Amino acid sequence: MSQFFEKIEGFVSPEEYNRFLKYVEKQCESNVLEEITPDTTYGRGEIYGGRWFKELASGCIWRLVEPDPPFYGVWEVVDKK
Repeated sequence: MSQFFEKIEGFVSPEEYNRFLKYVEKQCESNVLEEITPDTTYGRGEIYGGRWFKELASGCIWRLVEPDPPFYGVWEVVDKK
């Protein structure tokens, strides 16, 4: 499992999402994460899309889905089952 990240089940505001997105992008620059091509058919909970990232130390695949009210967005591990 992940060494650095925890699931986020919704962002309080667009600003919080944008701050987290910048944090994730900095983790890519620091070689903690690597952005990868998402599986466009993956839609856990009927929520499709988002940007996918591989955590290099653990191999965990994460996805970041932007808020789109009434949905608050998500940062979660991709369940490949």
